[in-house]
Amino acid sequence: MPANVALLGSGVFAQASYLPALINLSKSNTLNLHTIWSRSESSAQTLHSKYTPPQGSSTPALQYGDDGLAAVLANDEIDAVLFVLPITKQPDLVRRAWKAGKHVLSEKPLGRDVREAKELVEEYEKVYKPKDLIWRVAENYAHEPVLRWAADLLKSTPEAGPILYWDLKFIAFVEDGSKYHATSWRTIPDYQGGFLLDGGVHWTAFLRTVLPPVARPAFVVAFSSLHRAFLLPHDTIQAIALPAPSSTVPPNGPKTKLSSANITESEVPTQPGQSTPRGQVTMSFAKPDLPPSAQTPNGLYITLLNGFFSIESSPTREWVAKFVPAQGSGLEAKEKRSQMEGVEVEIGMFAKAVAAQKEGKESGEQNFGDPRGALWDLGMLEAMLNSNGAETKIEQ
Repeated sequence: MPANVALLGSGVFAQASYLPALINLSKSNTLNLHTIWSRSESSAQTLHSKYTPPQGSSTPALQYGDDGLAAVLANDEIDAVLFVLPITKQPDLVRRAWKAGKHVLSEKPLGRDVREAKELVEEYEKVYKPKDLIWRVAENYAHEPVLRWAADLLKSTPEAGPILYWDLKFIAFVEDGSKYHATSWRTIPDYQGGFLLDGGVHWTAFLRTVLPPVARPAFVVAFSSLHRAFLLPHDTIQAIALPAPSSTVPPNGPKTKLSSANITESEVPTQPGQSTPRGQVTMSFAKPDLPPSAQTPNGLYITLLNGFFSIESSPTREWVAKFVPAQGSGLEAKEKRSQMEGVEVEIGMFAKAVAAQKEGKESGEQNFGDPRGALWDLGMLEAMLNSNGAETKIEQ
């Protein structure tokens, strides 16, 4: 019996990403979209009119406003709710859903800052998780199959050697007054970072998903800027990411084979370095409006001792992951491509977990939406925003 879910929110992202995913998942009988709710009647009706239920399924109920939300949470037919709402509105509504006994899938980030998010996670773990309520965070990058494949390949190919360093690049153009900018909660954000918080946590989740623990950031040294006045309060971050001190090791491989280089380390005029898998991060929404011919992909670029790994997202929303082995390493080149599908994957995995619990069965579904993981994503973003050139610990 598929889970009955209610979609709470009908904004730009709900229409562009959730709606197609829900249509596909309804067709495959993974879930049943029971109700659509929004804060305003007009936006609820707009999304409702765009949803075409699969043959043999009923049209979702339509609710809006405070009374409509109360009706959704009081409806015993609804097993779970999907929150796609502004950042600062979600935490209190998530709590209301838990109190009503609903399973929850809520959009990233967890809250406006680490303090608020940590309180929410701890409340869930103490009060509602013991009651077997499922809560997952909808971070689609953590669910993208190509990124999971890349992480598995790094883990299963130790011959590629340790990570030496990495580089994360995300730059985007935001048009003043465009559909994403024109929403009131983005135009005048009441949370840190503005677009960087809303969009940047995707890319910290990217790092969490792909990098092995030894290379994952524990501290950052960063600077944030505002280059374009309409993208308050910041639109760009540049950072150096530092792993835990235990990740630093002696230099890799044997010393030189040259017999003429018989100098001892004590004779070197400066102290020889160590090998630390640091990373560089550039995130910016200040990119100019360039023609299609000048567009470049965003992505993560990892240099290993015996190879190079790139995972890129193209302007056409395609993931391309490539491993190129070093010459003479004996390793095999690997490549995987896929259109972005994380939203549908995350909703599907959540719905299957809810359905299994509804039937008293073990889900068997992996959980890539653990709130603790999303808390780290927010923690790294907040650390970069607050660093101002000082080494800052990533709180989680």
